Amino acid sequence: MAGQPELRAMLEVRHPRPGHYEAELVLPQQPAFSFVADSLSFAHDTLRLARPGRAGETLALGHQGNFWRGTLTLDSVRYPLLLVRRGDPEPAVYRVRRDEVAGTTGPALLFSPADESLPGLGLAFFTTPGTALAAPSWADALARQGHTVLLLPPADTLTAPALANALALLRRTAGVDTARVGAWVSGRPAASLPLLLAENTASRPAFVVVQALPALPPATRAGWHTLAQHRRLLALYGASQPKADAAQARALLGRQQVRQGTEAALQTQVIDWLRAR
Repeated sequence: MAGQPELRAMLEVRHPRPGHYEAELVLPQQPAFSFVADSLSFAHDTLRLARPGRAGETLALGHQGNFWRGTLTLDSVRYPLLLVRRGDPEPAVYRVRRDEVAGTTGPALLFSPADESLPGLGLAFFTTPGTALAAPSWADALARQGHTVLLLPPADTLTAPALANALALLRRTAGVDTARVGAWVSGRPAASLPLLLAENTASRPAFVVVQALPALPPATRAGWHTLAQHRRLLALYGASQPKADAAQARALLGRQQVRQGTEAALQTQVIDWLRAR
């Protein structure tokens, strides 16, 4: 774009088996823009990719000899791209597929490592309409660390069937260590998590990440205190969220279990925290 510095971009197009192609866009200077496409089409010398979970983020490229020229669209912003053919693609880090989870409305997206030889961590990622926009970036960052992430469709509530079925799907997924399956819950649905887990002992995750937990009424605080004592728990707050909410969470859960900062800083901290799970 005019007035903006140029960014280096790489497009990896893979052909793992007959009739099947995979594509990954990598921007090393802006990792939040990188993604593995969940849909890919090629017609009339034009390649089109879509980012999982973000309908407004697409890549369209026209074939011109050894070049591919086109546009990366990020919602209302359009970036011109010029790519040069350079040879064989790098091995895939992770793959994305659509799945269905009973108790939820709409398709789920499963981000799973391409290498399934070493059992790793699994995470059921629940979002609300207000937190769903950032979720694909989180799923991409975690999947690049070798974690399996099940990104559920946005919902205003968290139900016992949705939680139980999401955890069960992850435990059945190749490459997931069944003893290391956790849940990520954001927004207002997270407030009911202690009660939900207490009433559904068979659905308990091995660890919990809560994002943007709202101010808690006094009646629920004892449940959160107990959850923090008996379960591996991390609470996240964005830099723009009320500091009073984060302070309340520190008082309830412990200072080491609460983090506040930018999305980039929080991603680094979450990756480090999950490494010890």
